[in-house]
Amino acid sequence: MVEIDGIIYYVEYAFYNLSSEIPMDPFDSVLSAMQLQSSLFVRMRAHAPWAMSFDSGGQARLIVIAKGRGWFTQVGHPPVVVEEGDCLIIKQGVMGILGDAPDRVAVPCWQIADHVTGETMSFGGDGEACEFFSTLFTFDHAAGEPLSALLPDVVHVAMAKSDAGRMVSILEQIGKEEAQASLGGSYVVGRLLDVLFIQAIRSWASSEGNMPEGWLAGLTHRQLAQTLHRIHADLAHPWTLEQLARDVGMSRSTFAVLFKSVVGVPPLTYITTWRIYRAKLILAAGHSISAAAAQTGYGTDIALSRAFKAATGVAPGQWRRERRGVDRPVPSGDRSRPPVRHPVPADL
Repeated sequence: MVEIDGIIYYVEYAFYNLSSEIPMDPFDSVLSAMQLQSSLFVRMRAHAPWAMSFDSGGQARLIVIAKGRGWFTQVGHPPVVVEEGDCLIIKQGVMGILGDAPDRVAVPCWQIADHVTGETMSFGGDGEACEFFSTLFTFDHAAGEPLSALLPDVVHVAMAKSDAGRMVSILEQIGKEEAQASLGGSYVVGRLLDVLFIQAIRSWASSEGNMPEGWLAGLTHRQLAQTLHRIHADLAHPWTLEQLARDVGMSRSTFAVLFKSVVGVPPLTYITTWRIYRAKLILAAGHSISAAAAQTGYGTDIALSRAFKAATGVAPGQWRRERRGVDRPVPSGDRSRPPVRHPVPADL
């Protein structure tokens, strides 16, 4: 119970203190809408010589090195060393190889899983050991689009020892929840994944050489962070360049140049992009075009439809029909779940 209490404390600490160092309101909202869920969790112990290859297909993969070290090679890229405490977030569809050396002949991970059983999957030779956790996770890709667009195919994070220890503890708890299939376990696993994801992205964004881009850069900018918070707190507000510039004590031209240089797009383009994103979430949750128009500041179906088509190339109704044909992946073991209306974060 002490172990679980400690993990719960860390989860609560992470959620309630994320904004104490880096303002993350839009980040929290995107993460909530993504609905992270684990679909496969394994703990592996590999002894040299060893190498496994994988292709996550339509799912993303999280790997945390618990003990030892290894080499990770993304197909088409040079190999990199991964050491104890390192974390890898690998986007869906990315092929990679993890092994004790970069020149090993790799065995597909599914073949290893077919021939190894037990709480910890052990394989390889009789040399130096490397222990790591690997979990596949699904999420709503449309909801995750603003974040996914800013991340490389592979996010490699060298965690501080204290953070790495917490991540391992949380991963161990995820493993227990997956194995026990306890009441509410799916929800617990989802929230634990949230914490892992947040911690990894924060560490990556703040590490040397990984300067944030886009809205993440705006959230960490001394002069623009408050502006982005105001925008996301009320996307439906009829924002003007004059008002935004006045709020930070700048001229229109100075503010516009600064905003575009940091965030990458002009202020009003930024607002339109997030309004369309929010409209997508509202439509995906099963609500009407009128509801989406009212909550994004467009007022009428026609106004939203024009803006939506200009941004996406299709009308809202067509987007929703296409969306229904390619719905969010459902974690294994939960294929029979009926569609539901999901709440939409109010502060996007």
